[in-house]
Amino acid sequence: MSTIEWAAGLFEGEGSIPKFNNAKYQYEVKIKMTDLDILERVQSLFGGKIYPQPSSAAHHKLIWQWCISNKAGVKDFLMKILPYLGYRRTYQAQNMLDAIDRCGTHKRSIKAATDVP
Repeated sequence: MSTIEWAAGLFEGEGSIPKFNNAKYQYEVKIKMTDLDILERVQSLFGGKIYPQPSSAAHHKLIWQWCISNKAGVKDFLMKILPYLGYRRTYQAQNMLDAIDRCGTHKRSIKAATDVP
């Protein structure tokens, strides 16, 4: 298994792509988990940032979030992993890529279909 396939599998299970609405756009992909070393490996491959997330209870493990939140980085990441994603994530990734292509370099509100048929 290649490193890209590994990253795609991780994203398939633990990652997320935000939904769009009429008033807000967000070019972002993220992975949340308790294993910092895994997220550091993802960061070494694709860039992005890692942030700690506050726990809801003292006895919970610290949750870490890896995130890319710029159009170029999101597009690069999704284009690399797209061939290895399942149907649901492929649909979400394609919607994000389409939104990036439609918006170009202008900051404006966009609408994308995000409901999986």
